[in-house]
Amino acid sequence: MGTGKQRTGKLHRDRDSRRLSNGRYKNNNGGYSLIELVIVLAIIAIIMSTVFYSIILIFSANAKSCANNIQRAIGDCKVTTMGKSAAYMKLYRNADGDVFTQMWIRDSSGTYVNSEPQKVGTRKVTLAYKPKGDTRKEFLAGDSIEIWFDRSTGGFEKDGSGNLYEIIYVEGGSKKYEIELTELTGKSEVKAK
Repeated sequence: MGTGKQRTGKLHRDRDSRRLSNGRYKNNNGGYSLIELVIVLAIIAIIMSTVFYSIILIFSANAKSCANNIQRAIGDCKVTTMGKSAAYMKLYRNADGDVFTQMWIRDSSGTYVNSEPQKVGTRKVTLAYKPKGDTRKEFLAGDSIEIWFDRSTGGFEKDGSGNLYEIIYVEGGSKKYEIELTELTGKSEVKAK
């Protein structure tokens, strides 16, 4: 029965209670104590840090996924070039900012036919590249690069513009990845930075 103590058959309340006209007692709470306030603020801080950390992890996961998808597309293009026919891969950012790869395969008539584009990243991912002997360049909406392979060695070769790429940078959240392209072997490797 409430917060009172029973003495000699009657219910007594603490001094913080008042008796109302209807016979019930009303507690006189003067507000929250300092300890209660600190506990509530600590709980809010924990929840907010968890949400913030989760958002960072989501953006970081986007970057890792994008880097792995680009590396996989480079490997697929190399295998196609070495096995079937000459091919090259186009890496581009569309007008909405999403990142795509697309393979172009040479058919029997000697013309290059494009395959279905594959979305490998969202606009939340920052993408850049470094041509051999040049500086880092950011991928903006509408930008693209081509990655070509030598059929006899499997190594990378210059694209139609005369560019050979050394590194593709993928960043998102707090994570940074570099896809290193080894010219002689055509090997691509994702490294966390």
